[in-house]
Amino acid sequence: MKRRNYSVLALALLAITSTASHVRAQSFRINSVSIGNGTVQVSFPGQPDSYYFLQSTTNLAANSTPTAALLGAEGDLFFQAATGHTNAMFFRVEQIPLTSTSSLANDGLPDGWKLQHGLSPFDSTVAGQIPLGDTRTWLQIYQAAAAAAQLPLAYFPQASATVVAGSTNVTVQVAFSKPFTGNLTYHLSGTAIPYSSGIGDYVPPTGYVNVNNAMSTSVTITLTPPPAVEVNRTLLVALSTASSNPAYTITTNSVAAIQIVQSTQGVFVGTLSITNGLFLGAQSVKMALRPGAGNTTVAFFDATPNPLLGNTFSVPVLSSASGFQLNGQSYTNQLSSTPWGRNVSLSLAFGATQTNGTVFTTPVSMALAGLTASGRTYAGYGNLTLSRSQ
Repeated sequence: MKRRNYSVLALALLAITSTASHVRAQSFRINSVSIGNGTVQVSFPGQPDSYYFLQSTTNLAANSTPTAALLGAEGDLFFQAATGHTNAMFFRVEQIPLTSTSSLANDGLPDGWKLQHGLSPFDSTVAGQIPLGDTRTWLQIYQAAAAAAQLPLAYFPQASATVVAGSTNVTVQVAFSKPFTGNLTYHLSGTAIPYSSGIGDYVPPTGYVNVNNAMSTSVTITLTPPPAVEVNRTLLVALSTASSNPAYTITTNSVAAIQIVQSTQGVFVGTLSITNGLFLGAQSVKMALRPGAGNTTVAFFDATPNPLLGNTFSVPVLSSASGFQLNGQSYTNQLSSTPWGRNVSLSLAFGATQTNGTVFTTPVSMALAGLTASGRTYAGYGNLTLSRSQ
């Protein structure tokens, strides 16, 4: 048990003195004492990792008796006690660490634990009482908490992370306070959608990770390629335990939030307009900058609904903190069973992207091959105009 710390006040014929000792290499000393109207008030510095007893006696040769208790807190605390009509009284303020298992009532409940739960350390009947809203006695509640404190604590060292939609997977690290062996269980929630029938953000995992005598592990969740550029979503990963006979405990930092963002630099919206040629008009488009193969970046276009463009398509892109550059990139789509009864090849070619910092404009040429038996290619020209929306 850690050494207790005492500060003694002697009150005899209105003479006041104080002495100090040390605990955990920190000085514990009475700040001030005031006497009046038959009471004495003792002020002392508090600490949140301790609790305090005021003890009194009329004879230094006799043992002092605890008469009041306080739960520690940061800042100055004080005890106030009646002096009575004796010629001399001696008071002692005792500082005890909350880790102490001492029980004044000897009822199995540590005094510090009682104070933390709003109970009196002087009441020996508390241990057998059942608090409102529970079916267990205070002693059973404490014993369950003490048993849980011996188990490893599982938690997320990093409570949040960000991944880009379409990434292969997301990995969340989990740490333990001591080596753990067994299954770590978790469940998922949030605005992210489990993948089913071609729609969703992630593949539903097994819900547990097997751990073998380790201080850490990881939860890996496979993300699915999004079918379109959508709103950002959140995936919540929450640790859980068995309600009976748990193998580990969870308290704070038991939920990790994974932000699934649509782009590395926000989402761009606008139009792909062909102003001359066989096909005229404007197609609403969204664009997100996403990781491509290796260290490359691609521009992921959402032109839904437009089967001619393939609904969604990607082209390589040069990106920077200020925007993107599509200069020299192209996209080709092969279509079969078209309304014209022929296989058609569509090609888009992008010129140099110009921007004023807000609007990004790229010249585009469109070519359609295979519309006629002669093989003549029809061409159209226009612009891709985008602005950042997220």
